[in-house]
Amino acid sequence: MQPSAFDFRNLAQEPDDNLGGVEALWYARAADLLYFDPLSDLPIAQLELVPGAFWYQLVSTRGTVRYKQTPKALGRHGDSHTQKVVGTLARHTAELARGLEALERQQLVVLYRDYNGQVQLLGTPEQPLAWSDAYDSGDQAARNNYDWTLSGETPRRARPYLGTWLVSGVGLVGSIELGGGSGGSIEIRDARGNLLAIVPAGRTVVLRSGFRVAYSII
Repeated sequence: MQPSAFDFRNLAQEPDDNLGGVEALWYARAADLLYFDPLSDLPIAQLELVPGAFWYQLVSTRGTVRYKQTPKALGRHGDSHTQKVVGTLARHTAELARGLEALERQQLVVLYRDYNGQVQLLGTPEQPLAWSDAYDSGDQAARNNYDWTLSGETPRRARPYLGTWLVSGVGLVGSIELGGGSGGSIEIRDARGNLLAIVPAGRTVVLRSGFRVAYSII
């Protein structure tokens, strides 16, 4: 007999390395999630967005992004979980200001991947996250930046995500489909087909070169 989503089970320490921190983060409009089942098994196999909708990447200053989930007792109404992600965006630019303004008053859901390669979904269509940010120019001894926060409250804990998600090409070289915990690898090749690198599926790849590079995802 298969256990149900809420059955007891044995808990064991994972044998692999345990790395702290958030490696990458993406957001989408909460209303764009289709067929979301709030009572299904906690891990989610695949998410689907409405046609024409995408996930958007939030690239922050390295080492500044942190996620925290805190249980909150509601008495006879049960429990909830406070979701909070914080990070820093360096500098003040016109393009960054435009992107931040578009996030104001939006109801969002978030995918984040930690340095162990695990992906989690934060927020739901009914319990979305809200965006806020504060800018500080600093003085001559400190760098200027935006400190941002994504926060909300959900009836269930963050949900492990095992599927794929399509990232918008707006602000990037092009759109790219990323994967969760399905395994596999990606080959990065130049325009002549020469192999540049092989990386685990779902990882973020940054190409730094003074030349134009064509790549394919296999």
